[in-house]
Amino acid sequence: MSDQLTDSAASTASDDSQPPMEVLYPLNEEVEVPGTDGGLYKTVLVEGAGSQPVKGAKVTVHYVGTLLDGTKFDSSRDRGDYFEFTLGRGQVIKGWDKGVATMRIGEKALLKCSPEYAYGAAGSPPSIPANATLLFEVELFHWTREVDISAAKDKSLMMSVLKDGIDYENPDFESSVTMDLYIYVGDFDPANKEKHTPVKVMSGWNVVVGVTSLPPQLEAFLYKMRKQEAAACRVRSDLICDAVPEFAIPSSADRGHGDVTYVVEISELSRVKTYDFTGEAKIAEGEKRKNSGNDAFKAGKLDLAERFYRRAMEFIGEDYGFDDAVKPECHRVRISVMGNLAQVLLMRNKHTDSAEFSRKVLGLDANNTKALFRLAKAQDGLQEWEEAIKCVDGILTIEPGNADAVSLKAHLKQEQRAFDQKQKSMFKKMFS
Repeated sequence: MSDQLTDSAASTASDDSQPPMEVLYPLNEEVEVPGTDGGLYKTVLVEGAGSQPVKGAKVTVHYVGTLLDGTKFDSSRDRGDYFEFTLGRGQVIKGWDKGVATMRIGEKALLKCSPEYAYGAAGSPPSIPANATLLFEVELFHWTREVDISAAKDKSLMMSVLKDGIDYENPDFESSVTMDLYIYVGDFDPANKEKHTPVKVMSGWNVVVGVTSLPPQLEAFLYKMRKQEAAACRVRSDLICDAVPEFAIPSSADRGHGDVTYVVEISELSRVKTYDFTGEAKIAEGEKRKNSGNDAFKAGKLDLAERFYRRAMEFIGEDYGFDDAVKPECHRVRISVMGNLAQVLLMRNKHTDSAEFSRKVLGLDANNTKALFRLAKAQDGLQEWEEAIKCVDGILTIEPGNADAVSLKAHLKQEQRAFDQKQKSMFKKMFS
């Protein structure tokens, strides 16, 4: 829209474009937009299809603006350029934020905006007088609220919100979620999803996030959603190369290297709340996660094992809230969980984190030889050989015949000698 309808509208711009309550707009019939107290009327000239744009969506339109006497004061069609704005951000007059939110792709409508929903008492001289009621013929061509949620920000995971959710909670690990899931392959337009046929539909699907087997990459999108939210979640083709028969997803080659899109609507969401548990019940929940982590570890699922152990720590990671009578049991479970977590982190080459949890074990049990051994291994990975050798010496003080410790000490000394020799050679070349 011209500067008239953006800058000059600042005083009457809307910061709330949530679509009004669902209402029918019969063709060629003037209807009041709900919630506007007679300040905004809409007449559908050409019906559209698909979903209405949501707050925060970027919308693409053509428009012609006239006064009630037919005088044209602005037109994107005359300029030959589409106009784009973000819905609900106060970038345009209130009549636009409210009116365009009721439209669908392909719809052409006449918006009749009272001064309150246009330019008010100030008008927009010289073309728009004070207290003017305005008519806008608006055609909606496209809208999107697509956000890049990929860690690398390479547009490999793109999310477009179709319907805003409620509350403030997002799913996390172990959250119970009930959703409707539609899986599409190839080109997909979220605003016209009825034109596409899903390869798989799962209605009222109950899952436990991080535990239930999900389609590839779907979990990353769920973490961004809220209860009653609907979204189109597009996964770039190269992230799903192989076929996934469980979810009817063909291989990348068989689908013409097309992207995969999940349309998801969450109906129910329940997060695990550690503060709902106290005392022995809280310890039992920690033990339960430890056992689940152990099962995942035995199955070679190190990522899942780490997540269970970290969740266990949310239950028993601190003494706060535990009576003295149950603290010894809490410490027992905590030591076990932290030791297992340190081992998983070590195997995943997360040496700094592994060392941290081994030290925490030693803070509760200074003579824990397994913790000393894991700490030495982590320090080896961090090239902290002198500290690692001290840990091994600690093991040999407690268990003089520990063959694993003897072997590790020899390895550490060899690594340190090799590093020192490499450093000497490098400095020799620098000063030769």
